[in-house]
Amino acid sequence: MILIVFLGLTAFSCTHAQKGWLAIGEIQDGKAVLTADKTELLRAYNQNLQRFSGINGEFTEVSIETAAQGGYTLVFLGKAYKSTFRVEKADGTVLRVNYTISCTTSDCSQETGGCEPRFNGGDRGNCSPCSNDGECTKTVSSSSLLSVGGKE
Repeated sequence: MILIVFLGLTAFSCTHAQKGWLAIGEIQDGKAVLTADKTELLRAYNQNLQRFSGINGEFTEVSIETAAQGGYTLVFLGKAYKSTFRVEKADGTVLRVNYTISCTTSDCSQETGGCEPRFNGGDRGNCSPCSNDGECTKTVSSSSLLSVGGKE
């Protein structure tokens, strides 16, 4: 009996914790709601962005927003920088984030749609350009940018 429960939990976790993706929120009353721990996300991402890209984002806010091309983005905001991750709907109302790629800018941080992750099929993605031709930094990691130590 215990083996059956264990196998069931293993199958469930494999379908919900795909490499590169993490459940981060859900759709409630038609709106995207962040359900993950905001304090932990901010702490981890500020640390990892500095470590991997040398950018001190000093982010103080994080939320799930509607993306320019439909869908959603996880948005980190600071005094000067904005950083985004791709979010997609999975399993009905669950929202999950691709935690391996982010796009960061100070040049078009007020712009909707500039410097956001875009994926074309199976590729590793790219960042959409800023409409003012400003700089947009793509940060890629084989581990999670949203947790300390890079663990899922």
